[in-house]
Amino acid sequence: MTSRREDKEKTSRKETFSSQAGGEKQRETPITRIAKIVEIVGTSNKSWEDAALVAIEETRKTIRGIRGIKIMDMTAKVAPESGMIVEYRTSTNLSFGVMDED
Repeated sequence: MTSRREDKEKTSRKETFSSQAGGEKQRETPITRIAKIVEIVGTSNKSWEDAALVAIEETRKTIRGIRGIKIMDMTAKVAPESGMIVEYRTSTNLSFGVMDED
């Protein structure tokens, strides 16, 4: 059986950073072992790529640390009169790390 401290040491890594005095210091940062995935649909009148970028930009307003994106589906709205695409829709899965608050 391991102690809580040993568990914390196993789930952290040392990060080196420079101080203003020029010396290097190390601090421990937690390793993200769990990711959460949310499905978002972005829309654009320009392109499917722009619709995906809209999805990311809007999601970043409420979710921090987005690590990856997977395009799940691309659809479009077509104007019945002209048969032209008037709105691009990109369904995306966005992943981000879940941090332990301990």
